[in-house]
Amino acid sequence: MSSIASGPRCRGAPRKVRDRRTDRDANANKGRCGERHAAGIIPHVTTPVPAPFGLNRAIADLRPYAFTQLRARQDELAAQGVRLINFGVGDPEDETPQFIRDALVASITPASRYPTAAGLPALRQAIASWLGRRFGVTVDPERHVLPANGAKEALYNLTSLVLDPPGTPGRRDLVAVPELAYQVYGDSVILHHGEVFPLPLGPDWLPDLDAITPEIGRRLAILWLNSPHNPTGSVAPVAHYRRALDLAHQYGFLVASDEAYSELWFDAPPAGLLQACADPDFSHAIVVNTLSKRSNMTAYRSGLIAGDARVIAAMKNVRPRIGVATPEFIQKAAIAAWNDEVHVEAQRARYAVRRDLFLDLCARKNLTVEASQGAFYLWIRVPDRVPGRDARVFASELLDNGIIVLPGSFMGPRGSGYVRLAFVPAIETCRDAVAILDRIL
Repeated sequence: MSSIASGPRCRGAPRKVRDRRTDRDANANKGRCGERHAAGIIPHVTTPVPAPFGLNRAIADLRPYAFTQLRARQDELAAQGVRLINFGVGDPEDETPQFIRDALVASITPASRYPTAAGLPALRQAIASWLGRRFGVTVDPERHVLPANGAKEALYNLTSLVLDPPGTPGRRDLVAVPELAYQVYGDSVILHHGEVFPLPLGPDWLPDLDAITPEIGRRLAILWLNSPHNPTGSVAPVAHYRRALDLAHQYGFLVASDEAYSELWFDAPPAGLLQACADPDFSHAIVVNTLSKRSNMTAYRSGLIAGDARVIAAMKNVRPRIGVATPEFIQKAAIAAWNDEVHVEAQRARYAVRRDLFLDLCARKNLTVEASQGAFYLWIRVPDRVPGRDARVFASELLDNGIIVLPGSFMGPRGSGYVRLAFVPAIETCRDAVAILDRIL
């Protein structure tokens, strides 16, 4: 029988038994401490209330994402039953080729396994072979190539490989981004606590590399280039890349080239950064490309990062830690896409027909189109009749008639007198839009 049972039975909740000796010692200590506090020997200490956790302060410095700025008025018009034709976002609307979809479906297995961050050897080989055919370079699939989940993963994560943490002695804290550019380059820099250097664009809409002075060059971690250029469609010659690499070797920074639109051209294939490399290891040079535009695979999130062996090795080390390994069925669809050029030529021809429709319209309406040699964009100068040649005013005027374009100012101040038209809708839709624009312009 328990000893508790032999004692008097308690009614209600059990009562805590106090140890009189502990109480007596505590009271004695309290008295002694009180005397010492009174004498000023032990200061009174107030335990601070911890502040709640905070968010990364750099988030507050991010600009609104350009495409979200278009949506409020669009939603309002759509609710009124207005037909909207969207030339504002560069998201291909044509079908992903059937053979690519078939490759994906055939690769789905009953059981699945974690994919490797380095990607399938067959995919790396397909990418290396494509780079060799397209740009005439010899690329080692083991040392110079990695898959990426679309271009955006590579664009964003590259910063973390090159930018040192704040407080690092001799830190390179600067990343040069064209003054009109895809927003992700700069956003990644800000969120990694670096500083963006807006690289001026010249009259030809190419980055002015003379702006990289010795003071800038010594602080520079990455120089971002983009050709064909979003939003202007300008195309850089190989000499431009060579000049950038000369500066990179002189000052020690990395040149990163976003070539997502390299296969959307209308006169001659654009040059690429790797073509300009004299070093067989592509030192100081990294290229990012994607199947999103050339193969209409935006939903597949499949691209590449290639070049400098040291950067690729670092990415191979970091990529498994951030959960971005590409699913194998996507990789096998990508292998099919990189190995075929027929579908790319067909898509390029479709875009050429749409582009000609709008170029003819602009000629009839005396609208000036600048740059626009590559990509699926037309960079249109806002007419002088628009007050202040304000891109937002002109875009709003078109939107009220159901035509969505992107004000150039959303990409940066230099674009304030221009709008970007992405000729991605189907040809029938483009013809409908041209009829509306013919009437209202």
